[in-house]
Amino acid sequence: MNKQENPGVKGHQNRTGNAASKSQAASVKEIQWVNTGCGLPLNAFHRHARNPKVHTREQIEHIRNSILTFGFLDPIGIWGDKGLIVEGHGRLQALQELTEEGRIRIPDSGVPVLRLDHLSPEERDAYMLEHNQATMETPWDDDVLGELLSGLSETLDMEGLFGFGNGTDGEEDMDDIIPPEPEGMKMEYQLVIDCQSESDMQEKYDRLTEIGIQCRPMLG
Repeated sequence: MNKQENPGVKGHQNRTGNAASKSQAASVKEIQWVNTGCGLPLNAFHRHARNPKVHTREQIEHIRNSILTFGFLDPIGIWGDKGLIVEGHGRLQALQELTEEGRIRIPDSGVPVLRLDHLSPEERDAYMLEHNQATMETPWDDDVLGELLSGLSETLDMEGLFGFGNGTDGEEDMDDIIPPEPEGMKMEYQLVIDCQSESDMQEKYDRLTEIGIQCRPMLG
């Protein structure tokens, strides 16, 4: 005896499946992609095994938010036929996560890249270091930064999305957190820097000692 299908159930399943597909498609955000005239599939990149830059979870979240808010505007720098990443490891991780979560769709042209094939292997590694170092060398002009953040506060959550404080770059006024020195007593001042991991602590320790700041690592 042949089992008869229930057309009502089948129709309901089809409608449910179509609704789920439409819902999933609706959750994909169409973002802007910078046009470099060159792109690679997401799985064609190779991470540089000797990249010393550590990306914290917080930083990856900021990159994700930037991509979702403004689009993918900063292409990944690659070298050689194997798509070796020279700069852009954090952006690649953010793209991979957003794609796996169904938040964005990689265009048919691929992820925009900048080819750095004119560099020798030594120049490639030197540029990888210089590119990361250059972004850490310049401080903020707090007055200008505060004015910009104040003007943007009504349209964008700069603190929640990208880690900027309200009107400052997130730094507290030292006068508010350091008590006055008692008369006749010499105080010892210490600055505690939060680290995300052991490697992050080592990186910060090396950078501080290189510029002559006395510090010692501690595990809390």
